Amino acid sequence: MNYILVITLLFFTTVYSQDKVGSTFIFSKYEHFDYENKGNQIRDIVNEDNEALIVYLDDSKYISLKNNKVKCYTVCEDTIINNIVELNNIDAMICKSIIDTLVSIDPKKIINEIDKENRILIENLGRYMVSFYKDNKTLKLFYSYSSETNFEDKFSFPKDRKTFLNNYLNLTKYFYDKEFERLRSLDTIYLIIEKKENKQYEQSNFSDTTYSTIVKKGKNMTYIVGINKLKNIRQENYDFQFNCSYVSFINLNRFSSAEPANVFYEDISFLKTNSDKILHLEDLQRFTQCDLELLISSNYKKVFIIDKDEISGGKIKIKEVKGGTYCFLEQKED
Repeated sequence: MNYILVITLLFFTTVYSQDKVGSTFIFSKYEHFDYENKGNQIRDIVNEDNEALIVYLDDSKYISLKNNKVKCYTVCEDTIINNIVELNNIDAMICKSIIDTLVSIDPKKIINEIDKENRILIENLGRYMVSFYKDNKTLKLFYSYSSETNFEDKFSFPKDRKTFLNNYLNLTKYFYDKEFERLRSLDTIYLIIEKKENKQYEQSNFSDTTYSTIVKKGKNMTYIVGINKLKNIRQENYDFQFNCSYVSFINLNRFSSAEPANVFYEDISFLKTNSDKILHLEDLQRFTQCDLELLISSNYKKVFIIDKDEISGGKIKIKEVKGGTYCFLEQKED
């Protein structure tokens, strides 16, 4: 088994070491000229040259392959965020194999078409795109069906469609380091914020006999608390806006209740004993919106907010919130 693995690695080493500027290296028979020079624009962002094969996936994720090294980047507004993940030899070999499979697919076989009921099926959870750039050549594969689609019953080329989707999803797994995977595996997250981070916040009050609202705006966040006296409801909204993502949480309870069920208090030592479950507001900027859905969505785990402004007398106030963010992949046409 080890002998076979060594031979396989040597094979990939030989194939991918052919990537030289000006060479006749062909990564796909479906490639075409990169008229918009998109490949060079991406190489500038990830600091690679023409020798690298660049792969671009949805959600601002890029892979570079050069000299048997495979690196994964997450980019926000032309700037690399989070940690660059460099694959080990085994993962690099598997990743290259996945890419080889993807570029062998005829793009025309996985684009939209009419199903047997004369409909074009495009579902929210099924928009996937991957583009490849090598020297001055490019190839784009675009796929618009949900992963739950029954290919055999609805569309032609079901094998190609399944091959694309399975390999695409496998490729996305390489962008997450061990810390991300650890955070994602947690069933509880505590998010620490501080409304006074930006001293130049705005505050407005509107009140009558039944309803009052307070609005505060700070760095990367808006805090709104509304009280409906008639319905005995207090609602706190926490909205966070970053360069490439947004997050929104709600804490809803009865405003006249002394101890709402979704609010509790702990000694300040709680922060130390639970430090491995704590995220700070500035930490969220290191992730894309789709990453944040995996990390802090209340659909997947319990999420609590700890406001530093509400720490008093050695006690911290902890609020369970609902919400998070929604992963919407905005397609960027080449």
